[in-house]
Amino acid sequence: SLSPAMQKQATASDTVFIYAKAMNGPRFPLAAARYQVRDLPLEVTLDDSLAVMGAKLSDFPLVKVGARVSPSGNAIAQSGDLIGERPNIEVGGKEVVDIVIDSVQP
Repeated sequence: SLSPAMQKQATASDTVFIYAKAMNGPRFPLAAARYQVRDLPLEVTLDDSLAVMGAKLSDFPLVKVGARVSPSGNAIAQSGDLIGERPNIEVGGKEVVDIVIDSVQP
């Protein structure tokens, strides 16, 4: 979801990336999905079917799960993007991970 403070900084057509990155491993996302701000709040299941660069999410025990609003639609994070992340999420766990986009990428 998007925090109330960040809602004023995003437009409905801005791109939202939901992603999982290894806590210890490659820096690129292991799995990612693309939406728009108008779709928030939403529920997404990240798994190996959403692999980005060939590495499998299931090969890593712990990940950082995040969401990023990109006005430019660029998959690479840029200064000014809106972000929210939660570290140390167990892969394959049954926990629902709430991500609130509540800060600005420096």
